[in-house]
Amino acid sequence: MSNLKQDIKELEKALCSTTELIDNYDNAIATNSIQTESDFHAVTSLLERCNQVVKRSVLKPKLRIVHHLACSGGTLVSKCLAALPNVHLLSELHPTTVLHQGGGKPKFLPSDVTTQARYANVPNIDNLAWKLFKSNIKDTYEHLAHYSGALVIRDHTHSDYCVGNDYSQCSTVASLLADDFELLRVVTLRDPIDSYISLVKNDWVHFEPKTFDEYCKRIWVFVSEYNDGQVFKYEDFVNSPVEEMKKISGSLELTFSDSFIDTFSLFRVTGDSGRSGDVIEERKRRDLTNEELNEFSSSEFYAMIAKRFNYRSLENYKSD
Repeated sequence: MSNLKQDIKELEKALCSTTELIDNYDNAIATNSIQTESDFHAVTSLLERCNQVVKRSVLKPKLRIVHHLACSGGTLVSKCLAALPNVHLLSELHPTTVLHQGGGKPKFLPSDVTTQARYANVPNIDNLAWKLFKSNIKDTYEHLAHYSGALVIRDHTHSDYCVGNDYSQCSTVASLLADDFELLRVVTLRDPIDSYISLVKNDWVHFEPKTFDEYCKRIWVFVSEYNDGQVFKYEDFVNSPVEEMKKISGSLELTFSDSFIDTFSLFRVTGDSGRSGDVIEERKRRDLTNEELNEFSSSEFYAMIAKRFNYRSLENYKSD
């Protein structure tokens, strides 16, 4: 205890000396009486070190983000996350996407200021969208923190990587929020063959050229941002949902409860275009045509993805 008291006294003495030095510096600035260049650099160096210490001591709040592409089973995983204790999941967020607007008459979106601003032809709308998005997320986070709730964002990754001729090299949502939050991020990935088949079926191929290899190239860029520990395969999840959800919740630092398996189907999220029902189970892939099999097996980027994530669905496949 005596050593602790001594340490506290020494710390107090050092802090007093520091504040005295800063006060002297302020007085010197006011009276223009800094004597030497070394005095100036000594004080500014000390101030910078103090500033760095303050910055390090301020912990950013933790924000969870789930990333996945369309038709990859992300809705199922998102429902299961939403069913965990005290979790509130905001589904398919992206600050600048316009996919929801479609064509024709303006849609009735009375609380969506960004979309209404697009309809109103507000100049430099993307900058406004980024500001509104950040503000909304921060306000929502603080609101939920008051109720001890955990905010999880389901990123609309499709808008970054699978829309148009160009695509992002990183998540727009994560890039916008990184300065204000410590981000805990996970990815769910499905065998690109299955997600591509579903993408074509839903008429959601929003990129050019509309080839499987182009799709896999975009997936490769997408997953390259993450290490293997952040990526969870959809196939593993449907085979062992409790074990995989425990791993995912651990990565996101969420409280885990296996009760999600009984309640996930009650939760409503956007993007629910695929499976329905309250049973998590593997769905059999339809038979591939010879043309599809040739296209899939010749994709260099699919081969890269398959090697990294151990997808072997083509090895013993027999076409029609």
